[in-house]
Amino acid sequence: MSYWVYENWRAEQKAVIHRGNCGHCKDGRGCHDNPLGNSNGRWHGPFYTIEDAERAAQRTGRKVRRHRCVG
Repeated sequence: MSYWVYENWRAEQKAVIHRGNCGHCKDGRGCHDNPLGNSNGRWHGPFYTIEDAERAAQRTGRKVRRHRCVG
């Protein structure tokens, strides 16, 4: 099991923790072809514990939340 953090620079200025197998995350590849590159945000990871993912999300300085795939 892996976790990833999506640091979003546009929508709500947030850092969202996902499971690697989440359809939105896809092990840090995201759910879109991403033609804009990293202009909206970027993925951090993988992390192998939720605690490590939480710490990484906190280090972004953004509001942290867990995606529903994490619970």
